Amino acid sequence: MKAALALVMLLTLACGSATPGPIGSPLSVPQLQFRVLDAVGKPAWCDPDFYPLGHPEMPNAIAQYPAIKADTATYAAIVEHEHLPSGSLTDEQKLTVYRAWKLLRPVSLARDGDHYTFDYTVAGQTSYERVSGTVAIDGIVTVRSRAPGQRPNCPICLAASTMIATPGGAVRVTELRVGAIVWSQDAAGRRVAEPVLEVGSMEAPDGHRMVHLALADSRELYASPGHRTADGRPLGALKTGDPLDGSTVALWELVPYAGSRTYDLLPAGPTGYYWADGIPLASTLR
Repeated sequence: MKAALALVMLLTLACGSATPGPIGSPLSVPQLQFRVLDAVGKPAWCDPDFYPLGHPEMPNAIAQYPAIKADTATYAAIVEHEHLPSGSLTDEQKLTVYRAWKLLRPVSLARDGDHYTFDYTVAGQTSYERVSGTVAIDGIVTVRSRAPGQRPNCPICLAASTMIATPGGAVRVTELRVGAIVWSQDAAGRRVAEPVLEVGSMEAPDGHRMVHLALADSRELYASPGHRTADGRPLGALKTGDPLDGSTVALWELVPYAGSRTYDLLPAGPTGYYWADGIPLASTLR
């Protein structure tokens, strides 16, 4: 009898008339957003704390925390994803919550039956990709297409007065052209001469402010808050006393930008780093 029942079940499955099993326990929308982020990559977008006006993140993180926590589904997903305690959080942990909450904003999910669709731009190592696909209600992510994407139009560049280090001496960023030789850095941290692969410029929005950064050793720089140092920190996230390139930040302030455009360059080589007014930065064009 058991053998006969097994045979009937096997034939039923073979004919395709069996009812498929459940997909799995459904996740909340914020949990699904994190599944997409982990599978596809972080979005390339204009962080509102840095574009078009720069603001220190910590005050906004503290101010936004009660509202984020009040959204119980989102807060629970963030705490789970970031491995945070369920009780009281320190200010630094609240900043982690805030940063994770911001990342969810550009990852929009649209319900379509038993799954959600997504379509957003991802920043890769050397380029941008527009990725679309689906995520099932139990968190299984399926990528449907990948296509070349566009860098978001964020003002994350240098002031027009910035001087770039080259083997022949400092050159104003507005005078650099493709093919010019500048100092860059190789993967081992050595200074190397590399040709410029790309130069870029974009219109500065009304009211745009620059970070005025002054180091204890007298180096000074004016650049947009979202521009990153060679060690990966946005200029807008630095604060007085922070270490930077063998010195410390003596002055950090946001000042109005009088120029009409901001600028950047991309040297050849594995890092895309260059020296702007003596301070090593990462290219935003990479």
